[in-house]
Amino acid sequence: MHAPYAPVVITSAHRDQVVRLLSAAYANDLITTEQLDERLSAVYRAHSVAELQPLLVNPNDPSRSLDDWQRYQAADAAVPERGIAAAIAGGFSAKGGWLVPRNLKVWAVAGGGDFDLREARFASGVTEIEVIAVMGGVEIILPEGIRVEVVGAAVLGGFEHKAGTPVEDPGAPVVRISGLAVAGGVDVSHGRREYKSERQYLAALSRATEIGRNVR
Repeated sequence: MHAPYAPVVITSAHRDQVVRLLSAAYANDLITTEQLDERLSAVYRAHSVAELQPLLVNPNDPSRSLDDWQRYQAADAAVPERGIAAAIAGGFSAKGGWLVPRNLKVWAVAGGGDFDLREARFASGVTEIEVIAVMGGVEIILPEGIRVEVVGAAVLGGFEHKAGTPVEDPGAPVVRISGLAVAGGVDVSHGRREYKSERQYLAALSRATEIGRNVR
């Protein structure tokens, strides 16, 4: 006989991640104050990771998750296969809820470009972004909750990645950024999505701290 399946032991990192997701959901009016308090209490009473999963179900739409990467994933059929963004002695910028092509080529020659992808949506699997910066610069801001791989190189320039919170979920979309910076720079960083109410987000984190003390 096979040994019974052992549930994944819960850690403080697991709890903290769920607290952040619930706080974000509250800040975006996806859950009420009562639902927040009820779920935060359950977070600190949980004994396994499996007990945390039901807490991330959207109460207004049980088919959707409150988890970050679920909100960033688009239907594969809707995502363009290829795209190009170029700045030659000029500039470009992109932000908002646009669909990121599966294969995106970015060129900045004596120019610059800004990609704020915190509200963008991605196909499942791997999204490839290839960046060539020659005497120019490209800045890419990715949302938390996306797995990121950076394999760029630089000559008399920089190809930098400021890592965000590690994402261990194998189902999360992957963004792979590659390319070359020659006398130029590529800057990859992570940023929280914008909330309808930053005050509510901070209030939720404060409530979590207080509830955690009481439950423990």
